[in-house]
Amino acid sequence: MKQRSRIFVVVAVFIAVVALSLAADGIQLPGVNAEDAHPNGCVDCHSQGADSDSRLNVSLKELSGHPPIDAMVKTVPDDCMTCHKAGAYAGALSTITHKSHYANPDENYFVTGYGGLCLECHSVNLTTGMVSVKNGPKNW
Repeated sequence: MKQRSRIFVVVAVFIAVVALSLAADGIQLPGVNAEDAHPNGCVDCHSQGADSDSRLNVSLKELSGHPPIDAMVKTVPDDCMTCHKAGAYAGALSTITHKSHYANPDENYFVTGYGGLCLECHSVNLTTGMVSVKNGPKNW
């Protein structure tokens, strides 16, 4: 467990340093030097629009046959960790999410529409440099 904690801290510091250096170069980073249009992470992007419905309870079932999450999930992605902890049979949420958001980058809307920015899903505490995952109430 200590090894995981060390790895997490190293990765968090790395992301914070990269984010702060990019901000210093004038690159717009949500929550660092630009408004964060998606403070609730997953639920802000996975939403229902006039022409499409990409809410997680809908897209997970349609895309992968995922079991229904409507009743058990209240906060996304925190409640997803019930089944998707590191080493879980269902797979670690971090692995699943990163694979799906960066697969086929030329066709993947996270990359083409959001620029693949880590800060769409993660936030950086500018005082401590700690990185966390954004959470929000479910939108279904």
